[in-house]
Amino acid sequence: MKGFFVGLSKLTLGIAIALVLLSMAGVATARYFMARLSVLPPKPIYEGEQPVQVVAETSTPETAPQPESPSPEPAPESIAEPEPPSEPEVPEGAYNAEVIQPIGLVMREGPGTSFPQVGGVDYEAEVIVLEESADQPWMRVRVVANGQEGWVKTGNTRRTEN
Repeated sequence: MKGFFVGLSKLTLGIAIALVLLSMAGVATARYFMARLSVLPPKPIYEGEQPVQVVAETSTPETAPQPESPSPEPAPESIAEPEPPSEPEVPEGAYNAEVIQPIGLVMREGPGTSFPQVGGVDYEAEVIVLEESADQPWMRVRVVANGQEGWVKTGNTRRTEN
């Protein structure tokens, strides 16, 4: 009977050790793949781009890598600074407004839900109300940020003083 209990205890201990080893191997494998997936790939360099060399701040001028001399390419002509966007023209009878609907608005091609969607307007975005429909609660607006125009439901904007 004593041999039976010794054999049973060896079997139980063997199974427990096997389960511990399998779980440790699983954890090690998961950590390996998580570490591999957390490293970002190198930034791709497209045609016409030159790679940027980053020099660590701790390097001294004697040990800092010297940049390679660039290949002789024609110097780019002076690049004109983009002009700041001018204020959009506001037609007569139009007014500035702000979107007060927390989820934003859907812009449509015409005044009604049967018209296709042409875009959207974010919450608190500035718009110019160009016209309001007489028969339905819709208004035609222009988004100040990108100039996109479309129809939105009335009551989701608040007139602003600008």
